[in-house]
Amino acid sequence: MAVAAADLLLQSVTDPSGWVIHTLNGLFRGFILFMIASGLTIIFGVLGILNLAHGEFYALGALLFVSLASYLTGLVVAPTDPASLLLFGVLVLVAILVAAAVLIPVSAVIETVLVRKIYDRDEVYQLLLTFGLLLVLIDLMKISWGPGTHRPDAVGGESLNQVVDVIPMEEWFGFSYSSYAIFSIFAGAVVFLALLWFFDRTKTGRIVRATAINREMATAIGVSSDRVFTLVFAMGGFFAGLAGAIHSGSAIAASADMGGDALVLSFVVIVVGGLGSIRGAFVGAILVGVLSRWMTWQQPALELAAPFALMVVVLLVRPEGLYGTWGEIE
Repeated sequence: MAVAAADLLLQSVTDPSGWVIHTLNGLFRGFILFMIASGLTIIFGVLGILNLAHGEFYALGALLFVSLASYLTGLVVAPTDPASLLLFGVLVLVAILVAAAVLIPVSAVIETVLVRKIYDRDEVYQLLLTFGLLLVLIDLMKISWGPGTHRPDAVGGESLNQVVDVIPMEEWFGFSYSSYAIFSIFAGAVVFLALLWFFDRTKTGRIVRATAINREMATAIGVSSDRVFTLVFAMGGFFAGLAGAIHSGSAIAASADMGGDALVLSFVVIVVGGLGSIRGAFVGAILVGVLSRWMTWQQPALELAAPFALMVVVLLVRPEGLYGTWGEIE
């Protein structure tokens, strides 16, 4: 790891454009992880449940986006002028938002019908139920989309992210980089700021935080904990679906099995940042995303090990995580 750090420092001097590109790749990956982990940490902070099926919400969002984007973008020819390019971008945005929005009622039904029954049960029951739900969702997605991988249909022989490559990065900054990834990084930053605003500035957000801190007291003053729990679970599903939809637009292959890796890395993120902390999930996701992409660049063999090494170091130094509140939304 020390050798990798030395190589990285040297490359930042000798190859600054490469360093910037891989740092941007890390930010892109980090913001995708943040959107997944934010839902996971919100659910844990309020409901006290580690949802093992959360990664499948991400996979479902990705597959829904592939289907929606392929249909909607097929309504227009390959964009060749600013007006058609704008229309194409709007259709992609609609596909992303609709795919994520579908996860709201799906998550709400799952919480109401299944998860609500185990709030007061032992953690073993929670893990068994959510793991069983994980397997059911995977099989349902395989029945609907098949066991293989899927990408949005090409437009004019180009992938979706190539079509929206409208920022002249090479002309402006001297290196080539995906405009879609830049837009995705911006979207992740907006999600982070929106979550902070929601929990700190809105009445509903304060009610959610109050329920997380003391459910009995919140109920005593007239707060419906059932409604709060449904809202929180639906929010978690929405952000996971949003991450999947955005990620699948970047030319990755969407599949029913893609949620497992995302779930594991999201657990790493919230352990590093602290369970129940939005700010912690953000910092942890950026650290994990950038570190893994730097390792891919300099020491590919360490790409998978680096996030877990970071987690071990954080647990040794600060067991509660960088911003840990353990069960309170912060």
